[in-house]
Amino acid sequence: MSNSRYLRNFVSVLSVLALLFIANPLQSQEVTAAINGQVTDPSGAAVSGAKVTVKDLDRGTVFPATTDSAGRYNLPRIPVGSYEVRVEDAGFQISVKSPVVLLLNQVAKLDFALVVGNVNQTVEVSSAAPILQTETTALGTVLDARTNVSLPLATRNYNQLTLLAPGSVTTDPSEFTGAQTTFSSGRPYINGNREEENYYLLDGMDNNQVSENDVGFAPSVDSIQEFNLITQNASAEFGNFMGGIVSVSTKSGTNS
Repeated sequence: MSNSRYLRNFVSVLSVLALLFIANPLQSQEVTAAINGQVTDPSGAAVSGAKVTVKDLDRGTVFPATTDSAGRYNLPRIPVGSYEVRVEDAGFQISVKSPVVLLLNQVAKLDFALVVGNVNQTVEVSSAAPILQTETTALGTVLDARTNVSLPLATRNYNQLTLLAPGSVTTDPSEFTGAQTTFSSGRPYINGNREEENYYLLDGMDNNQVSENDVGFAPSVDSIQEFNLITQNASAEFGNFMGGIVSVSTKSGTNS
């Protein structure tokens, strides 16, 4: 094979590989939560093929799943909110956990031990202990809509909320006393990193001002559903930061 023909073939292969990479959909940063767990019978054996239904109590949206051969299920993209989780399978009583409150970027592990009985019978757990974060190593501070509205943020600058998290400080508190603007507002120093090294997200989209890495757009505090500042061990899909990740999700409305 001549050098020119070899070069043409090499370029063709590279072009095909480039197209394959371009064809893959881009993954945005997480602005949702997730639920996973295992379903077992009274002996502790896995129950495969069990029907798992996660229902949004505020909007009525239903997210279905089915357990695999190991009795495990996984719902990786669930909007933040309050949910009912229902598990049912032939020969067992229906098991329900409600309400299950999911926070921004949370991965909730919910295991179910089914009870033998009539499928028309239901075992409901309504006073469960708080769900611990055992599925990820990220360390963050989450503030919900009620807390955001209740806090006395006279400046209506949501960036002030970052100073409530451990490891977040400022060298000039006066920078946070005015309304949020791109060039004259304060930013936190997180775990000793410079203020330019934070990463801002709004509903999963990049919200960084391009020249100073400041906040690109500041939503009204009243429109914020949840505020999450990740200060340590963020998962790989975030990237582009050395300080903290300031992630905000806005309200979407409910059936009421």
